[in-house]
Amino acid sequence: MYVIIAGCMTIGVSLARILSEENHNVVVIDSDPKNLEALGSGFNGIAIAGVPMDEDVLRSAGISQADALAAVTRDDNMNVMIAQVAQNLFHVPRVITRLYSPEREQVFRRMGMTTVCPTSMAVKRIREMILEEPVGQEITVSGTTLRFRTVPVSRRSVGLQVSALREQPVIGIIRAGVFSLAEPGRKVEAGDLLVFPEYAEEGVDEVCSSSS
Repeated sequence: MYVIIAGCMTIGVSLARILSEENHNVVVIDSDPKNLEALGSGFNGIAIAGVPMDEDVLRSAGISQADALAAVTRDDNMNVMIAQVAQNLFHVPRVITRLYSPEREQVFRRMGMTTVCPTSMAVKRIREMILEEPVGQEITVSGTTLRFRTVPVSRRSVGLQVSALREQPVIGIIRAGVFSLAEPGRKVEAGDLLVFPEYAEEGVDEVCSSSS
């Protein structure tokens, strides 16, 4: 893909490096040339010093052939303006806008913009972790989407065998980032994530906190 990244701070730098390593064509724009230095010598894309919302700068970045643009500067207003120019003037197929303010996120989504708000995402995930709520996940295998849910193991479940959790269809355990099938005799350890099918939502918390 041909991707333009507007903004070369932490997220912009990380995104540019990853996409570049995956052999995508990446162009990074930032108004401060010093920020572009953070890309490092290993970055094999293009770095342009200029105002990201300037039409001439965007044209020099090849926006007419861009498949996607990510507006990830530190200024919400700037990101929104960049996104609007990319969508409405240059008709870039995929435009992602980073927002710092959760209050603005819903407003701009109603305007048809695709937004990402790290603050909202972090708050939601931390809340889920505190309350140990099931977290929905999905993967695609051979064109088929598989949906499942992961639940952190509660303190009272540590040491129990998977067979003690038969009331719900535990299909796997994620331990230290590694997935393995939930064999009946396997014991649950602190820090494990139990994997359930998507439909096993109700009662999952109770299973993970059962004690006998």
